[in-house]
Parts: sequence; structure tokens; C-alpha cells
Amino acid sequence: MIKGVIDSSNRPLIEITIGWRYGVQSIVALVDTGFSGELKLSPKEALDLNLMTTHTEKVQLANNKFVDMQASLAMVSMEKTTKLVNVLISEGLPIIGVGLLKRFEYILRINFKNNHLELKK
Repeated sequence: MIKGVIDSSNRPLIEITIGWRYGVQSIVALVDTGFSGELKLSPKEALDLNLMTTHTEKVQLANNKFVDMQASLAMVSMEKTTKLVNVLISEGLPIIGVGLLKRFEYILRINFKNNHLELKK
């Protein structure tokens, strides 16, 4: 089980490990059930991991507009399981989407009363 927190801005956050080629990092990411993708990182985080843009993806934003985003691949490790995931590269907080939770077969449970969340197999 992975435990996370609801921060003072009411954002559900968890820590994950991401790696590629020459770098491995533990990052705190926002859990966003409105994001259907797997993972989004900022250009700085992608650079720190030496991620190379491998393709672009057409992404629909919350305002229903479509944009082309740079994308790459990375390895994500959660509870001793490592999987290759698709990474969108765009400014802002790191984001974990529904695609990543499904790929790792997690159940997401959020307890807003006590400000914590759990990812459980």
C-alpha cells in the first residue's frame, strides 16, 4: 500500500520513483482523476531524468481544446513493481493520471476528513 496526503491546498499527493537511463528520482505528484493519461512531468524534471522527447501526443484539455504535447517514456516504480509508462512533458506539477493507476492495478481511496489517501492493490 502507498500512502499519500491531502496538502493544505486540498491537493491529493503521493510519492513515486521515476527513472530513465542516467537518473532516478523520487517525486511527489498530484493524483488527478480527471487526467486520463499516465504521467505528466515538467520540462525541468524530464531534463533531470535525461528523458528525450520521442513523440508528440494530441491532448484534450479541461476546456475541451486540443494541444500537441511533447511526450517520452520512463520507468515508474511503485511497491517493487516497475513499468514502462508514457510521460507527457508540460509545465506545472507532476501529475499521476488514471492511466497509471490502471496500469499498476491500484484502488484509490481518499479520506478527505483525515487528509490522507491510499493506493492499494
